[in-house]
Amino acid sequence: MRIKGFAFKRFPRPRRPSKAKAALYIAGSLLALCALALGLVWGASADTLQSQLAAERYRGENEQRYAQASAFFPETAQPGLAEIRSFRGSMEQKLLDVSLESKEGAPALWFDAYSGAGELSVKGTKGSATVPATGVGGEWFSFHPLELRSGGYISEDELMHDRVILDEKLAWQLFGGFELTGLTVTISGKPFVIAGVVAMEEDSASARSHETNGEIFLHFDALQQLTGGDGSTGISCYELVCAEPISGFTLGLLSEGFKDAQTVQNTGRFGFKNIFGLLRGFGERSMQTSGVIFPYWENAARLMEDRLALLLAGIAVCALLPLVLAAVLLVRLGRRCWVKLRWEIGPELTGKLGDRLREGQRRALQRRQKRIEAGWRREDDDGARQQES
Repeated sequence: MRIKGFAFKRFPRPRRPSKAKAALYIAGSLLALCALALGLVWGASADTLQSQLAAERYRGENEQRYAQASAFFPETAQPGLAEIRSFRGSMEQKLLDVSLESKEGAPALWFDAYSGAGELSVKGTKGSATVPATGVGGEWFSFHPLELRSGGYISEDELMHDRVILDEKLAWQLFGGFELTGLTVTISGKPFVIAGVVAMEEDSASARSHETNGEIFLHFDALQQLTGGDGSTGISCYELVCAEPISGFTLGLLSEGFKDAQTVQNTGRFGFKNIFGLLRGFGERSMQTSGVIFPYWENAARLMEDRLALLLAGIAVCALLPLVLAAVLLVRLGRRCWVKLRWEIGPELTGKLGDRLREGQRRALQRRQKRIEAGWRREDDDGARQQES
């Protein structure tokens, strides 16, 4: 179409990507969204197990770094109270060896907990049940802050170790309620006072690893007496939170102090580095020869590690195509930029720089010519004055 004195300029139509390329880009976008979603699931899952976060809770706003580590003992080499006391007695010196010393008014540099497992028949006013029992010592409920439905926790510092804690399922079976503080249960003909009722962890990993009809928590030495032990063995798990001057210090203390134990670094175990290492050797840790029976909270943590490893594999698979497409696009963009710079922007800039350089040289010559002419005029004026005089 033409108008007198004016003509429309025809611009080239942009090239449309082929159907295959469009499908590839759409697939890449969808996979990128899937990778992002899996990453969000990872972030939401990593901090669900409270039993792995004791160091973070204890540190709070403190500048001192802490780490949590655990030792799990095979049934043939379970320590007793004497070994735990001996390890505790060596802690201050080990901290002094790395220039760490407790200060007055400051939080303690370490705290610990230990536990053993058993099975007890418990009787209440409305029923009885045979359930798993966990004998605890130290600051066990600081490592495992189970939600209280009523009452409070038990402590190793109590004078009489005749108090117990029931979980919700057992409390309902024995009494038909949860407000049971101060009531008594009978275990092997002996009365025990109920200190409180707790709700077990509700996350999916803990629920899968702890499928029971109830559980009772009591002092470790009380469990030993009820099951015929004398406290010389029976500890299946020891947990430690300690100041961490260098990475791996807390784990090293447990590995050195309990050579027969299988030790685990709880702090950071759900981080990328640890999960990536687990994924590289996926399945190898299923080959157990140490004879360790893990408590439910460690089984839950190991299940969470396996889930995160699968999530990491899924993220890697989903992100592969988007990353390749992004790399290809970046390479193409870089080549286009280089071509434009080399053949369009480069020559234009070179021409402009050359013009500016020549203009500068021209102006410099003009200034020099003016100086020369001014010098000539001064000489002529001086000659004329001399002739007049």
